[in-house]
Amino acid sequence: MLELLTSFNNYIRLSNRIALFKNSNPFIMKFKLSKYMHVIDDPEILDSTAIIYSTRTGISIEMSKRVLDHVMSMNFDQIPDDIMAKIIQMEVFVPENQEELHEILESNKLGVTDSDKYLLTYVIQPSGNCQLGCHYCGQSHTNKVMSQEILDLSYQRIIEKYTAMRDTIREMHITWYGGEPLTGLSALAQLSYRLIEFAKEKGIKYSSDIITNGLNLKYSLFEKLVNDNQITQYQITVDGMKEFHDKRRMLKNGAESFDVIMNNIESVVHSALYKEKAHINFRCNVDAENKETVLDFIDYLQERGILQHISFYVAPIHDWGDNKATIKGVSKQEFADFEIEVYMRLLEHNRLKSTTVVPERVKKPCMVVSQTSEVFDAFGNISTCWEVPYTPYYDDTKYYSGNLLKDAKISTDNAHMRNWFNEIPTNDSWCKSCKFLPLCGGACPKDWYEGTPACPSFKFNIEDRLLLQRYINNQS
Repeated sequence: MLELLTSFNNYIRLSNRIALFKNSNPFIMKFKLSKYMHVIDDPEILDSTAIIYSTRTGISIEMSKRVLDHVMSMNFDQIPDDIMAKIIQMEVFVPENQEELHEILESNKLGVTDSDKYLLTYVIQPSGNCQLGCHYCGQSHTNKVMSQEILDLSYQRIIEKYTAMRDTIREMHITWYGGEPLTGLSALAQLSYRLIEFAKEKGIKYSSDIITNGLNLKYSLFEKLVNDNQITQYQITVDGMKEFHDKRRMLKNGAESFDVIMNNIESVVHSALYKEKAHINFRCNVDAENKETVLDFIDYLQERGILQHISFYVAPIHDWGDNKATIKGVSKQEFADFEIEVYMRLLEHNRLKSTTVVPERVKKPCMVVSQTSEVFDAFGNISTCWEVPYTPYYDDTKYYSGNLLKDAKISTDNAHMRNWFNEIPTNDSWCKSCKFLPLCGGACPKDWYEGTPACPSFKFNIEDRLLLQRYINNQS
């Protein structure tokens, strides 16, 4: 009965909003078209229809070109009620006096603040070591594992944060990162055990994921990570076929890594434990050297019976900590075009959903804007961005907030980049004038500070994404 009443009330509110637009007195309420939308009305692409995609909401709608003309002209009384209802939901029409940039940024800040009330998120780097010698990695690896003192201080800092917010916190999430976090397994195991027990004692949800190269991820270890450490989400990077992966992600002694990693993954994804509790997200870093092998690699994963059990995405190699590792030979547009090829190949194998293709509204671009998110490394350094630790370029810079051994209670409330949303209206980024801002929030603030803006690929292939979504929806 309550659900029925709620639905009825929502219907009444929507009907009233439609009436407001269709019967609005121009002397009382005036509207304008939102600048945060993208329209496809090219007759060579769509014959008699058009698509409006609102970046304010991440929602799209297809309509006849005749109706589109009425929408763009704001002839409210000529727009069918069903389309008008969707248009209102999409926020295509906004009050004439609304400053949209301010509205988006305030909405982002409110969204982050609301999330921070309930969720603690920490990135913990238990080891500064890694077995691989990837040429594009910005980190400098050392045989350093989190000591007992730093482990205790990390635990205590998390507990003190919870205690200060115990009236609202409902969940704790830990990301294990490195170096290679599995080279610090003892620290990972101890700290996760203590945090799991604490969460259980306080009645809050505990979850965790790990970013690993997969080299040590034999099934026996995977079983322990899931059952004992509650690590259920895994991101693993494999850079295409063996010939190219082993040239880029080789061991530090030059030995190959592809076969070991793939054999580990195959044994994991075919297990009952994996199918019940865990998931792997494959990342493939792309530049001109390996780009042409990625589609073959997707086919290879299908042939080995792996693809149907994982998620898969490609990412451009980028400059990380002044390592000058850029996506050589592939422009942003070329990468965006290639990404669509990847989507098409995944679609061929029935491994693509429309929710993956078209970006949704994002209020938190990354952890740096969240007051309840921090990074701890094996040396006890505290930062708010996980690309900072173990990266010499950032040593002795404001990207670090402090060190647990020097001041375990230091605040990161006003850490570098924390106030990113307040900076956008006056900084040098073009985010303030970009219609895609609601979908990325500026993407990576650090990249903007360093003069290498990381505009997301959907800025360059949004029409292909929308049309691909349309195709998928029509097939279902």
